[in-house]
Amino acid sequence: MALQPMTPDALADTPTLFARFMGEGDARQKTLRELLEIYRERSRALDAAEDGADDLRVERFIDDMANERWRDEVIMRIGVFGGRTLVIDGIHRGIAYLACVERGMSPERLPALCVDC
Repeated sequence: MALQPMTPDALADTPTLFARFMGEGDARQKTLRELLEIYRERSRALDAAEDGADDLRVERFIDDMANERWRDEVIMRIGVFGGRTLVIDGIHRGIAYLACVERGMSPERLPALCVDC
């Protein structure tokens, strides 16, 4: 499968497999944009010792992307389930990428954002 470019807006609006993230959510699958919002709220209150799922790795990813240490593409894997396209892998990377864009970093300065489907 070939990698295809993806825009930050398309990434933000793509639903994921996650309905719950960091203890928040309901039965509806969340978009990357919604997961970023949950991350923003919950990461401030979550102690690293209580982060069994290692969700706080998003901060390491943000730091690596922002400081040009992430040199490879940011690859999102998607799949189609019941006619719906969902992000199935790379969710934490995607949250970090969107956080960087939201903080004002140009996508041209960030690693290439790609989808593998």
